[in-house]
Amino acid sequence: MDWDARGSTVTRRELLGAVGTSSLAGLAGCGGGSRATTPTSSATAYANQPVDDDQVTLGLTVPQSGSFSPLGTGQQRGFELAIDHLNEGGGWVDTDAWQALSGDGILGRTVESVIADTESSSKTARDVAETLVEQDGAVMVAGGGSTNTARELLKYCPTRGVVHMLGFAPGTNVTGIGCSRYGFQEMHNGRMAANALAPVLTERFDGRTEFYQLHASSDFGFTQSEQFKRRFQSENWSEMGATKTRVGTENFRPQLREAVDTDVDAIVLSYRGRDAVTALNQATDIVPEQMDIVMPIVSRQLARDVGADMAGIVGTISWDYSIETPLSTAFTEAFDAAYAEDQVRVPSDQARLAYAQTLQYAAAVERAGTFEPPSVIRELEGTTYQTGRGEATLRACDHQSMGPVPVVEGANQGPEVLDVIQISTDVAYGCEEYPASECTDLGPYEPETADS
Repeated sequence: MDWDARGSTVTRRELLGAVGTSSLAGLAGCGGGSRATTPTSSATAYANQPVDDDQVTLGLTVPQSGSFSPLGTGQQRGFELAIDHLNEGGGWVDTDAWQALSGDGILGRTVESVIADTESSSKTARDVAETLVEQDGAVMVAGGGSTNTARELLKYCPTRGVVHMLGFAPGTNVTGIGCSRYGFQEMHNGRMAANALAPVLTERFDGRTEFYQLHASSDFGFTQSEQFKRRFQSENWSEMGATKTRVGTENFRPQLREAVDTDVDAIVLSYRGRDAVTALNQATDIVPEQMDIVMPIVSRQLARDVGADMAGIVGTISWDYSIETPLSTAFTEAFDAAYAEDQVRVPSDQARLAYAQTLQYAAAVERAGTFEPPSVIRELEGTTYQTGRGEATLRACDHQSMGPVPVVEGANQGPEVLDVIQISTDVAYGCEEYPASECTDLGPYEPETADS
């Protein structure tokens, strides 16, 4: 198959750049206007249905401030680029792999977008999502910056019959005990990260088996550390201790010294956002060279922020622009063309994530021939697709995307901040296994209305 990227006029990005995107107040109504909406279908309580205008609005919740703000810029850029390509062609829209998309909007309707700042708060995320749906007319809500945010939106979206395409939410609970018929997770989770790392680290450490964990006192921190422990104990590794820290900790030195004093072979840091940057920067001064550092899930933005202290750190990432596949190249070239005047023109994993999940929703609508959520959900469930790192499937049993997971290491020299050392394909687990086994009820296809 031959894929070609086509350039596009980045009207949405230019508009958003002109008006600014620092807060919900400045963003509500940006692109598509602010219009009060109510469920319009006489048969259901689906918000903003049926879509009978010549345009349709998609909403993005993104951490533009707070602890997880380093992730926000990439998500926003990927989302904006997806909207441009849906309306004007370009990128994946012009490939055979995504032939359901026409480059003429979604079902002939121009796609508009509204972007809101979650402030890295799950409560704020819930509030702004409600604004996106109730005031701005969003028929789909995408994005998010944390597992707690995702779980809060997974509670809200079914009450309004709005599909939620999750953002960066790798905690196992979002497709485990918190799974929802209306939520779909493109990001790999903590169990998949541990599965991807196990063969790489076992070979690299050559028999060394002791580790110590530091993790955030959050849904992600607890579930990630538990999955790492469970997977590596099956490889005969031994956890010599674990310490939790609150989100927003500024001094990790006491905990790092405690870990070093146990004389383990590896220290595992399960952090994200600013906590991850702070912990890695401080670890450089405390952890001796012979002791390895593992961060199970990383991002390119994290590597840029950490700088030289990222050297030698091993982890997983959802995607990286250095992966040489036709779709990967098409996305990278389209991103470079769209953001040619920006200081950072290389797309992050977060940008690819937001881009992919937005197109995923649009393609499902096109295949269904309607925006009605039950039909769209059925098209998403079990679909197999290409996202630039190999073939993946959105499972019907838990709505978790199962596909290859790249393993990366912080670069020791040169302009690159990360090197892909392996793309792990043996990361899946069965629907009867944890955490999918905890997803006992996705809920009905009909929305669970707040009044019911």
